Amino acid sequence: MLIIPSFILSILLFLVDFLYHVPAILTLLFCLFCLYFFRNPQRRTTGHEKDLISPADGKITEIRELRDEEFMGGDCTRITVFMSPADVHVNRAPCDGRIARMVHVAGDFALAFKKDIDKENERNHILIEHGTEKIMLVQIAGFLARRIIPYVKEADVVSQCDPVGIIAFGSRVDIYFSRIYEPVVQLGDKVKAGLTVLAQAKRG
Repeated sequence: MLIIPSFILSILLFLVDFLYHVPAILTLLFCLFCLYFFRNPQRRTTGHEKDLISPADGKITEIRELRDEEFMGGDCTRITVFMSPADVHVNRAPCDGRIARMVHVAGDFALAFKKDIDKENERNHILIEHGTEKIMLVQIAGFLARRIIPYVKEADVVSQCDPVGIIAFGSRVDIYFSRIYEPVVQLGDKVKAGLTVLAQAKRG
């Protein structure tokens, strides 16, 4: 990653000569920024096993009903979480399950809030089998986010709130789920990965 190299470089610049103190300070500040950005606070979910919790910190920017044949096999709901540079960028499993499929798609790096970036930008699909249900996360890179780093692979078993990946200087995460769930958040809500309940199974 960037943290250790930038820290070592800042120390070396301090040691070489006084003239290099300014770049050394700048390098150290960048190191501290990376430490802040790549933080991964310990979290323990309080959600019910039938709840779907947020996979990302950020703001709800879209709640949409659509149809996805390739991964979900039919009608589903999508909730979009936009992550600002100040948010924690570690993404977490919204439920217990098994990683049934992972697909990385190369693409552009348009601004995360632009329309249709879910079809154009670099992205990583993580399909989770949750009992008989399919839950899918899509990590989408943005203008600054040039690297998606998964922590899981196909056939891995995850528990609700487990870290599943990070988008370096990340942008957006979408969660897809079937119509047996109903969203319990609204547009503009601030959410926390592993803590905020996004959707609950419908009664009956």
